[in-house]
This record gives sequence, structure tokens and C-alpha cells, in this order.
Amino acid sequence: MSFTLIFKPLAEAEVAEAFAWYSQPDIGMGSEFLDELGRIERFIRFNPLLYPRVEDDIRRASLRRFPYSLFYLIDENQVQVLSCFHQHRDPTDRAHLLGK
Repeated sequence: MSFTLIFKPLAEAEVAEAFAWYSQPDIGMGSEFLDELGRIERFIRFNPLLYPRVEDDIRRASLRRFPYSLFYLIDENQVQVLSCFHQHRDPTDRAHLLGK
């Protein structure tokens, strides 16, 4: 069974920001970032319970090669991606995901 994956507006904005960063001419890794994001999305779609809970019902899936994690909730047959969070940011910056 495949789950529907939906990016919340914050997550979409964070993905766009990361893609813009990695697409800069001197970095040139924008397509690699999107490939890795797609790989993680496929894992989540087909097995959303694969990744650990980090707080309450929020789960975290870390990207390889890039310092980002997807934070998401499972709601019946839908996965809601709340954030594409840079792992070097202060973890308290993600408090907004938890309603704090």
C-alpha cells in the first residue's frame, strides 16, 4: 500500500530554499538534492513507520549526502511533511512543529 505524501507550506518553502542553495553554479548539486529527496519520499510513501518518532507522533527521515531531515506525521493513508529541516540549525527552531 502506498501512502499519499503532502508537503505543508513550510516544508515546501524549506525544500525550495535548499534546492536554490544547492543549485548555485559553484555548488551545482541541485538535481542531486532532488534525487535524494525523491528517494526518501519513496521510502516514506511505502513504509512511513520505517523512521523513528522524535516527539509525540512526529517522525524524522534523514537524507543521505545532505544535512536535512524530513519531519512528518502519518494520518490514516496520508503522510504530511511538516518540515525539511537543516540538521545544523538549532533544534529549538523546530519547536513550531510541535505547537510549542
